Amino acid sequence: MSRSPSPSSTLVALAEHWAAERPAMQPGSPTITMLGEGTANEVAAVELDGGERAIVKLSPAAAEGLTYERKLMHTEALALRILGRADVPQPEIVLATDLDGRDALIMTELTGRPANSTETVPLARDVMGRTLARLHAAGRTPFHVEPGDDEDAALSPATGLDDGNRFGYPFRPELQATTAGAAYRVLLDAVLADASRFEVDLPVDAARLIGLVDEALPAFDAVTEATLVHFDLWDGNLLIMPEHGAEAAQLTGVIDHERAHWADPTADLVSLALFTDVPATIADDAELLRTYREESGHELLPDESAWTRARLWSLYLALIMVVEGVPRGYEGDWFVEHDATIRTWITDIAAALA
Repeated sequence: MSRSPSPSSTLVALAEHWAAERPAMQPGSPTITMLGEGTANEVAAVELDGGERAIVKLSPAAAEGLTYERKLMHTEALALRILGRADVPQPEIVLATDLDGRDALIMTELTGRPANSTETVPLARDVMGRTLARLHAAGRTPFHVEPGDDEDAALSPATGLDDGNRFGYPFRPELQATTAGAAYRVLLDAVLADASRFEVDLPVDAARLIGLVDEALPAFDAVTEATLVHFDLWDGNLLIMPEHGAEAAQLTGVIDHERAHWADPTADLVSLALFTDVPATIADDAELLRTYREESGHELLPDESAWTRARLWSLYLALIMVVEGVPRGYEGDWFVEHDATIRTWITDIAAALA
């Protein structure tokens, strides 16, 4: 990967600003540990001499990433405010600001290790089902905004959506639409344009993918209610704390909300079943489905249209993943294998949609 592990001067300045604002300022400069190498943002854990810690995130210095990868810190802050109402452990916002032309976010650090760590035991599927249901309940509940919230006046501060739009990415009117199907088509066009811009040779021709998607878009007709979905619930973003001798772990945190957008709940299934036929995999996950239904009163995959939507969201995420390696400078044997896996996944999804 191409990114240097050293923090930028902007991140150092932000960390020092946070340290100086603490009620009881400890002596010495804060210790900065870089995290998330190779991701879209600059991320670090910051620790004061007294042990107090926070997570600091900065948007890229230049907009060289994918189209959707703009205003991500604004999106994450909004998602933490909305989804943070759920009875699910999530970071709390300490500061949302901008510095040197970069969006910045400071948030509390949560305990636990990523669920994909080799030192952990699995997270019980019933816990995942309840977690998903609670996030979705918060994501579709009207959000109250206190007077004086400093947001772009052209957008609703409650949703980040332009007037009249109900689906798509917050704070990105060009990636929004009034219906779920229209919004999906806008997002597909954006990532296919990214593939062309970064000269990524797709395993399935773009015209073929567009044709398959257009045939499948009526699956979104049943979606009349927008839900703010996390859209990145893979094991690396689930923090867990194994109990001694336990067969399953305790969930201690859901992190990295920057990919959140207004969609339908099937979008959140993709990261739970990466590189598989997502609806088929989830349909076999009896505990997750049962606890989601009991907690929410809704079925995750009630009909064939929901299966199709899950495959469409799988395609969208797979296209993001196959393109993002270029601007992020991924390289090495691991990337060759990773890229091949994603390409196979895209081919399989296209076959399932055909």
